[in-house]
Amino acid sequence: MSQISGIYDAIVGISLTGVNVRGIDDIKLKVRSGDLPMRMLIPSTSGEGEFIAIGSDPSRLIWTIRDLCLWTPLSAGSGVGDHTEDMVAYINEYITAIKALRNPTSQSNIIHWEWELGPVPWADGDYWAIDFILTIEEII
Repeated sequence: MSQISGIYDAIVGISLTGVNVRGIDDIKLKVRSGDLPMRMLIPSTSGEGEFIAIGSDPSRLIWTIRDLCLWTPLSAGSGVGDHTEDMVAYINEYITAIKALRNPTSQSNIIHWEWELGPVPWADGDYWAIDFILTIEEII
């Protein structure tokens, strides 16, 4: 049986300096400026699976999890330069945390991550954001 809920819980549980977090059940389109910066774990919209042995067990699932951190409205300040230092520090802290959380559950491991820093549309606004994409391998 998949432990995807435990995987999400482990990633939501990552504590990053000065950053609020919303799990799957807490995501809202409305973002208040007092909530920023804010991470949101967005559910997978795709995945893959395969058998890794003859027979029915075990199987390997690949999950893609988006961990989006909205930093500040695009209209705030004079541009990304106002926030670059803090956002790069966030990226470094996030990578350190992910390396420490190599195995979110007993049957899963983080096999790849990538990130992008830049403008992201969200609901009724545009934000400077750091968008992490995590690839998780789970053996079930």
